[in-house]
Amino acid sequence: MADFDFETVVKETKYLVLKTIGDTLIDRFDDATEDVVQEVYFRVFKSLEKGGFDGRSKISTWIYTIARNEALRMNEKRLREEEKAKRYLQKNKTNLFQSEENDTFLKDEWIESIVQKIPEVYRQTLRLYLSGRTMEEIAKEMQVKQGTVKSRLFRTKEWIRKTIPGVKNEFQES
Repeated sequence: MADFDFETVVKETKYLVLKTIGDTLIDRFDDATEDVVQEVYFRVFKSLEKGGFDGRSKISTWIYTIARNEALRMNEKRLREEEKAKRYLQKNKTNLFQSEENDTFLKDEWIESIVQKIPEVYRQTLRLYLSGRTMEEIAKEMQVKQGTVKSRLFRTKEWIRKTIPGVKNEFQES
Protein backbone atom coordinates (compact mmCIF):
# COMPACT_ATOMS: atom_id res chain seq x y z
CA MET A 1 0.00 0.00 0.00
CA ALA A 2 1.02 3.63 -0.26
CA ASP A 3 3.40 5.15 2.27
CA PHE A 4 1.77 7.48 4.78
CA ASP A 5 3.36 10.40 6.55
CA PHE A 6 2.26 9.76 10.12
CA GLU A 7 2.40 13.45 11.08
CA THR A 8 0.08 14.32 8.19
CA VAL A 9 -2.29 11.50 9.13
CA VAL A 10 -2.49 12.82 12.69
CA LYS A 11 -3.07 16.42 11.55
CA GLU A 12 -5.80 15.39 9.14
CA THR A 13 -7.64 13.09 11.57
CA LYS A 14 -7.15 14.60 15.03
CA TYR A 15 -10.56 16.33 15.11
CA LEU A 16 -12.30 13.21 13.84
CA VAL A 17 -10.56 11.12 16.51
CA LEU A 18 -11.39 13.55 19.33
CA LYS A 19 -15.03 13.84 18.24
CA THR A 20 -15.39 10.08 17.93
CA ILE A 21 -13.90 9.50 21.36
CA GLY A 22 -16.01 12.29 22.86
CA ASP A 23 -19.18 10.79 21.39
CA THR A 24 -18.34 7.21 22.42
CA LEU A 25 -16.69 7.56 25.83
CA ILE A 26 -19.08 7.58 28.80
CA ASP A 27 -19.21 11.13 30.27
CA ARG A 28 -17.81 10.20 33.66
CA PHE A 29 -14.76 8.67 31.96
CA ASP A 30 -13.81 11.84 30.06
CA ASP A 31 -10.58 12.05 32.04
CA ALA A 32 -9.37 9.06 29.98
CA THR A 33 -9.67 10.87 26.64
CA GLU A 34 -5.95 11.55 26.35
CA ASP A 35 -5.11 7.90 27.05
CA VAL A 36 -7.55 6.77 24.37
CA VAL A 37 -6.14 9.24 21.81
CA GLN A 38 -2.62 7.96 22.48
CA GLU A 39 -3.73 4.36 22.13
CA VAL A 40 -5.56 5.13 18.86
CA TYR A 41 -2.53 6.71 17.25
CA PHE A 42 -0.22 4.05 18.64
CA ARG A 43 -2.37 1.37 16.97
CA VAL A 44 -2.60 3.41 13.75
CA PHE A 45 1.17 3.89 13.64
CA LYS A 46 1.90 0.21 14.31
CA SER A 47 -0.59 -0.89 11.72
CA LEU A 48 0.61 1.56 9.05
CA GLU A 49 4.19 0.51 9.72
CA LYS A 50 3.27 -3.13 9.10
CA GLY A 51 1.12 -2.32 6.06
CA GLY A 52 -2.07 -3.10 7.97
CA PHE A 53 -4.20 -0.51 6.16
CA ASP A 54 -5.45 -2.24 3.01
CA GLY A 55 -7.07 0.77 1.32
CA ARG A 56 -10.54 -0.73 0.96
CA SER A 57 -11.89 2.37 2.71
CA LYS A 58 -10.69 5.89 3.29
CA ILE A 59 -7.98 6.17 5.93
CA SER A 60 -10.25 8.46 7.97
CA THR A 61 -12.94 5.74 8.06
CA TRP A 62 -10.36 3.20 9.19
CA ILE A 63 -9.07 5.53 11.92
CA TYR A 64 -12.64 6.36 12.99
CA THR A 65 -13.23 2.64 13.56
CA ILE A 66 -10.05 2.31 15.61
CA ALA A 67 -10.99 5.39 17.71
CA ARG A 68 -14.50 4.11 18.34
CA ASN A 69 -13.25 0.65 19.31
CA GLU A 70 -10.61 2.08 21.66
CA ALA A 71 -13.20 4.32 23.36
CA LEU A 72 -15.53 1.33 23.78
CA ARG A 73 -12.61 -0.67 25.22
CA MET A 74 -11.92 2.13 27.72
CA ASN A 75 -15.62 2.20 28.71
CA GLU A 76 -15.49 -1.55 29.37
CA LYS A 77 -12.26 -1.25 31.36
CA ARG A 78 -13.56 1.60 33.51
CA LEU A 79 -16.89 -0.15 34.12
CA ARG A 80 -14.96 -3.26 35.26
CA GLU A 81 -12.89 -1.03 37.58
CA GLU A 82 -16.07 0.49 39.05
CA GLU A 83 -17.53 -2.96 39.65
CA LYS A 84 -14.29 -4.10 41.25
CA ALA A 85 -14.31 -0.99 43.46
CA LYS A 86 -17.91 -1.65 44.51
CA ARG A 87 -17.08 -5.24 45.39
CA TYR A 88 -14.01 -4.11 47.30
CA LEU A 89 -16.00 -1.53 49.27
CA GLN A 90 -18.81 -3.99 50.00
CA LYS A 91 -16.31 -6.62 51.14
CA ASN A 92 -14.46 -4.17 53.38
CA LYS A 93 -17.47 -2.13 54.45
CA THR A 94 -17.59 -3.72 57.89
CA ASN A 95 -13.87 -3.22 58.38
CA LEU A 96 -13.99 0.42 57.34
CA PHE A 97 -16.86 1.39 59.62
CA GLN A 98 -16.69 -1.20 62.37
CA SER A 99 -18.09 0.05 65.61
CA GLU A 100 -20.10 -1.53 68.37
CA GLU A 101 -22.46 1.42 68.76
CA ASN A 102 -24.58 2.95 66.07
CA ASP A 103 -22.65 1.97 62.91
CA THR A 104 -24.93 3.89 60.58
CA PHE A 105 -24.72 7.11 62.55
CA LEU A 106 -20.91 6.99 62.67
CA LYS A 107 -20.61 6.13 59.00
CA ASP A 108 -22.96 8.94 57.96
CA GLU A 109 -21.24 11.36 60.32
CA TRP A 110 -17.81 10.42 58.93
CA ILE A 111 -18.96 10.80 55.31
CA GLU A 112 -20.60 14.15 56.07
CA SER A 113 -17.45 15.40 57.81
CA ILE A 114 -15.43 14.55 54.69
CA VAL A 115 -17.99 16.18 52.39
CA GLN A 116 -17.92 19.34 54.53
CA LYS A 117 -14.16 19.62 53.97
CA ILE A 118 -14.54 19.65 50.18
CA PRO A 119 -14.32 23.21 48.80
CA GLU A 120 -17.84 24.64 48.37
CA VAL A 121 -17.89 24.95 44.58
CA TYR A 122 -16.89 21.29 44.24
CA ARG A 123 -19.18 20.15 47.08
CA GLN A 124 -22.24 21.62 45.40
CA THR A 125 -21.36 19.95 42.09
CA LEU A 126 -20.75 16.62 43.85
CA ARG A 127 -24.06 16.72 45.73
CA LEU A 128 -25.98 17.39 42.51
CA TYR A 129 -24.12 14.59 40.72
CA LEU A 130 -24.68 12.11 43.57
CA SER A 131 -28.37 13.00 43.60
CA GLY A 132 -28.56 11.54 40.09
CA ARG A 133 -28.59 14.66 37.97
CA THR A 134 -27.01 14.62 34.52
CA MET A 135 -24.06 16.81 33.54
CA GLU A 136 -26.46 18.91 31.48
CA GLU A 137 -28.89 19.40 34.40
CA ILE A 138 -26.05 20.31 36.77
CA ALA A 139 -24.61 22.80 34.28
CA LYS A 140 -28.02 24.41 33.81
CA GLU A 141 -28.71 24.64 37.54
CA MET A 142 -25.27 26.04 38.36
CA GLN A 143 -25.30 28.26 35.25
CA VAL A 144 -21.95 26.96 33.98
CA LYS A 145 -20.81 24.94 30.96
CA GLN A 146 -20.88 21.14 31.00
CA GLY A 147 -17.10 21.10 30.68
CA THR A 148 -16.88 23.10 33.90
CA VAL A 149 -19.07 20.53 35.66
CA LYS A 150 -16.88 17.68 34.41
CA SER A 151 -13.69 19.41 35.48
CA ARG A 152 -15.14 20.18 38.94
CA LEU A 153 -16.12 16.55 39.43
CA PHE A 154 -12.66 15.44 38.33
CA ARG A 155 -11.02 17.90 40.73
CA THR A 156 -13.31 16.72 43.53
CA LYS A 157 -12.23 13.15 42.93
CA GLU A 158 -8.57 14.20 42.95
CA TRP A 159 -9.10 16.25 46.14
CA ILE A 160 -10.67 13.25 47.88
CA ARG A 161 -7.83 10.95 46.81
CA LYS A 162 -5.24 13.38 48.14
CA THR A 163 -7.07 14.34 51.33
CA ILE A 164 -8.67 11.24 52.80
CA PRO A 165 -6.17 9.11 54.69
CA GLY A 166 -5.98 5.51 53.58
CA VAL A 167 -7.81 6.01 50.26
CA LYS A 168 -5.76 4.33 47.58
CA ASN A 169 -6.50 2.87 44.20
CA GLU A 170 -6.08 -0.76 45.32
CA PHE A 171 -9.17 -1.72 43.39
CA GLN A 172 -8.01 -0.37 40.05
CA GLU A 173 -6.44 -2.60 37.46
CA SER A 174 -2.98 -1.75 36.24
